[in-house]
Parts: sequence; structure tokens; C-alpha cells
Amino acid sequence: MKKYIPDLLAIFRIISAPVILYLILLDGSNEGLMLIPAIIAFIAAWTDFFDGRLARKWNVTSKTGAFLDTIADKIFITFIFIGFTYIDRVSIWITTLLIVREFIITGLRGLAGNEGIMIPPSKFGKAKASLQFWAVGFVMMDFSFSILSFDIADLIVLHALIFSYISGYQYISGYIQKTK
Repeated sequence: MKKYIPDLLAIFRIISAPVILYLILLDGSNEGLMLIPAIIAFIAAWTDFFDGRLARKWNVTSKTGAFLDTIADKIFITFIFIGFTYIDRVSIWITTLLIVREFIITGLRGLAGNEGIMIPPSKFGKAKASLQFWAVGFVMMDFSFSILSFDIADLIVLHALIFSYISGYQYISGYIQKTK
């Protein structure tokens, strides 16, 4: 049973994404606290930390687990940001850029895998995922705290977007270097 726990945590993240999206759309407001989806998102975000850690600790890493972890993050962020855009908490251009980056890097990893090239996660990639999870929380909690007339949630979302593209550049340049 222990060997399945990391994969089940990633599956929980996948399953929680449409539930959170539904709750975001059900709330439908562009301001105010979204407590229930925030709690589910918080738990799901922590599964990202624990699934990999437990898989390594228990020596139950697998290609399936690595695939599930990667896809779970992308599904989770995509569903939630689509919901945020629909209720007007996040601009459509930010959501579009985040999703486009995820498709490009997923495609690149697939291409690299077909060529026998392993593209390991980068530090910026891990920071990107962490910032995206923080952004989800801040957008859902709707803090009215501002820095230089910028809402704190907007700043964290923007940082997540920037880190997404920095890590995307690292993955692309790493792939190009390995194919030379």
C-alpha cells in the first residue's frame, strides 16, 4: 500500500482541480474570501510537496509517479486559473500565458523523452510551482493589502508568471544544449 501513496496524492490533486473550479464558479464573485475552495487548494498544494518526498524516502519513485506529479500540477493550476479568469480575479492574458507555458514545456519534455533526454526539474521550476500555489491562495483569500498601489495577490501572480517563463527558458535551453 505504501508504494501507492505518492501516486494517490498526485491523483488527489488532479481530482481536486475540477472540484475547486466548480466551487470558484459557484461563488462567482470577484471579491471576498473563498474559504472552502481555499482549504481544498491548500491541502492539494501540500500534496505536491509530500508526494515526491515520500516517493524518494520510501524508494517508490516511478515513471508513472513522475508523470502524474507533473500532469497533476498543470491540471490543478490550469483549472483554478481558468476559474479565476472567469470570475474576473485574474486577467485573461496572465492565465493564457501560464497555460501556454505549461503546454510548451509539457510538449518539450515529451519530445526530449522520445529522444532519450532527461530534463530534470530546475530550481526555478520548483520556485514557479511554489509561487503558483501561493498565488492561488492569495487570490482566493482576497487580501486587501497593497504595495505601491498593487494588490498583493496580483504581485504574487505576476511573480509566478515571471518564474514560469524563467524556468521555461531554462528547460528549453537545457534541451537545446543536450541535443547539440
